[in-house]
Amino acid sequence: MSVQEQAAGTCHVHPGTPAVAVCDRCGRPVCLACAVPVRGRVIGQECLPEVLGDPEVPEPTPARPRRPRALTATLGASLAAFVSTGLPWSVFGYGSGPFGAFGLTPRWAWVATIAAPVGLLGAAVPWLRRRAPSSWVVPWAVLEASAGLLVAAGAVLHVLRPPSFTEPAVGPWVALAAGLGAAVAAGATLRAARRPRRLPG
Repeated sequence: MSVQEQAAGTCHVHPGTPAVAVCDRCGRPVCLACAVPVRGRVIGQECLPEVLGDPEVPEPTPARPRRPRALTATLGASLAAFVSTGLPWSVFGYGSGPFGAFGLTPRWAWVATIAAPVGLLGAAVPWLRRRAPSSWVVPWAVLEASAGLLVAAGAVLHVLRPPSFTEPAVGPWVALAAGLGAAVAAGATLRAARRPRRLPG
């Protein structure tokens, strides 16, 4: 197995950072910040005291993992979809005031009012944990993409078949853009999580 194949993955000290090498002493993957060249060898910071005989070498501080951009984009789009349900969905009449997507009479806007909070909650959980889901990335991405598409579908159906004697307002258009954005961002998160990391060289 080559050094690049061994280094594929993430640093054992900084789980959110790709590994660039393996420690020549313990064999664990290390990132660029942890890899220390010593006499032609790569040594991890944890093994430096044994290799150099210096007990004063400080222990590396684990870094907080950074949130992937696609995960942040999913949360932003899901939040916009949720906010869109509080906008007017009709120019006049039924649904023309605040929270125009809500109402007691069944209509297509209800699809967005149900899907939007589900998508927002699903996007907020991994974002607050500062990392993308790992073992459940596929069902998470399917949930977020489905919620976004349902918001967009509810908006389209409302535009095509608005309540009687009224016209669509700004709400369904914002919901359409936000729902599609959430679906695309969730797909990007899935692609990023499943893409194998490549090392330079």
